[in-house]
Amino acid sequence: MTPAAEIDRLLLAHSDKHWRKVARVIAQTMQALEVRGVQISGGVADAIDARIKALVDRGQLEAEGDIRKWRYSEVRLPGEARCERQRKNSLSSGSG
Repeated sequence: MTPAAEIDRLLLAHSDKHWRKVARVIAQTMQALEVRGVQISGGVADAIDARIKALVDRGQLEAEGDIRKWRYSEVRLPGEARCERQRKNSLSSGSG
């Protein structure tokens, strides 16, 4: 099984400052796991679902709607994390 920290890292990497459907973030995370050779099964999907909830509960993601309904809810990086990510992006692009 993939460690929770790795799933969290991937979920956050596929999240953005703008609202994104939970289904999109989870699908991109599953694709990234498949590339790493992880077999996607119900257990992995359940783990990803639990990690999204944990990230929202800890304030690492903001959520709109019922996150258990992936197609009908959205997540984004919280304001502080969005600012930090933008700062890092501007530094890496040489404009900061």
